[in-house]
Amino acid sequence: MSSLKILLAFITASLSFIIFSCSEDNSTSNNVSGDFFPTSKGSYWKFLSYELDSNSVRIPETEDTIITTIVGTTTIAGKNVTVFAESSSKNQSTDTIYLVEENNKIFTFLSLFNNDFIPIESNDQWVMIADFNLSPGNQWTILNDTTLETFDIPPDLGFSGTMTPTISIKGRKGDNSIIQVKGKNVQAQEFIITFAMKIKVQISGVPLPVNLDFNVVTHSWYGENIGQIRSQTDPFSINIVVQKINFNGSRSELLDYNIK
Repeated sequence: MSSLKILLAFITASLSFIIFSCSEDNSTSNNVSGDFFPTSKGSYWKFLSYELDSNSVRIPETEDTIITTIVGTTTIAGKNVTVFAESSSKNQSTDTIYLVEENNKIFTFLSLFNNDFIPIESNDQWVMIADFNLSPGNQWTILNDTTLETFDIPPDLGFSGTMTPTISIKGRKGDNSIIQVKGKNVQAQEFIITFAMKIKVQISGVPLPVNLDFNVVTHSWYGENIGQIRSQTDPFSINIVVQKINFNGSRSELLDYNIK
């Protein structure tokens, strides 16, 4: 896998982690109130996860069962944290997710960005991923424009040069919806995370750079007195000179849950 594909795969995985994470939606414009972030130990959520093609159609044989369970609490960077264990039946793996709810806002730990591609160093390790106090359409900044290290164009693209990515992340409160969960209508609130990327491509022998701009967009829906009930990363594609690279989207739908 090329450096670019590794970077983009990391972005989509990171967004899925942030959001942690087919019913009919009837959008409304009213604010919702209630408990959207249960924290009782032993509570669990069972999701069906699968990939989406460029038309947002489910891709066969990509299904996975994801079970998220609250396993306890801990303290990180001065905050009392709810600890979630997320297991995948397909990959036989388990991830640990740390989330905090304060004043109708949900925060996640920023350490998932500390890696070779996105070396963010900050004492403020918590970022907001949902704010139920906002009106629909209002947004907030998770990460300001951040320029990453320049890397060489992968040789399999057929030309040489360098790429310099700049990224930013913003959150936005979406509309309210009614989503069916286990045959019942549930009041849901959508939040949207947009991971914007700008890549400056400098091709050897070409005097002017090529600029590539694209967004990776992830949605999450929280159900009243349930927690997260759906998430989706939209499919996207980028055009690199003469080559188009497509990236599948993904969706997770709540199958079952138990709140202790």
